Amino acid sequence: MRPQEISFMAASTMLIFTAALPLSGCASTGTAKRQGADYADQLETFRFAVYGMSCDTCAGKASSKLRELRGVVRAGVDFDSKTATVDVEKGALTLGDIQSALGTLGFEALPQGEQPTLPLSDAEKKTLDIQSLRQGERLDLRKNLAQGKVTLFDYYADWCGPCHLLTPKLERLVFKYENVALRKVDIGTWESDAAEQASSEFELPGLPFTRVFDSHGKLLGQVHGNQIEQIEAIVAANAKLKE
Repeated sequence: MRPQEISFMAASTMLIFTAALPLSGCASTGTAKRQGADYADQLETFRFAVYGMSCDTCAGKASSKLRELRGVVRAGVDFDSKTATVDVEKGALTLGDIQSALGTLGFEALPQGEQPTLPLSDAEKKTLDIQSLRQGERLDLRKNLAQGKVTLFDYYADWCGPCHLLTPKLERLVFKYENVALRKVDIGTWESDAAEQASSEFELPGLPFTRVFDSHGKLLGQVHGNQIEQIEAIVAANAKLKE
């Protein structure tokens, strides 16, 4: 083969290769678009309100918790609007799964427009055995146990977001069951006498925290967090529903 023929063939090969690049590029872009559209069809989006957050850090923790869930592609929680958007693979999760995950942080995920449990009215509270103890003071347990009743001790603080979700639910347990009393223990700060006493006597792990005693003053159980189902299970086993 002559040198000029080799040169011509090499040039021809190069031209063919170069001309093929745009065609290949167009095909890749189109395929990517189709794949992107197909992938989007495989996702579903949850939008909901998040209650119980008291700071931007809370929103960050909620976002991180959601991203840990199986099938979650994107998740974001906005503190200012108290809303969240989560994109998940279809069928991977339900709103109940999301609610359970955020519940471990003390937060509540509710469909937009739905409100968390509201506190009882002052008129309703007057008919019930509900008392608030002085902020930050040491608790005299025996003095504050309700004679002949199941007594709930609600350890909380005004700055605790999840506490504001749990306390109304505890009030409604008192409204729902016979012979149940509620004592609200506001620790104020972690340096208060109430907080130091709780940390010393039963290693208070965090807020909210509920302790349940029977009618004879025996400890029935204690629950950390906004976990009303666990608390009610203890109450239901030791008190009757009102007729």
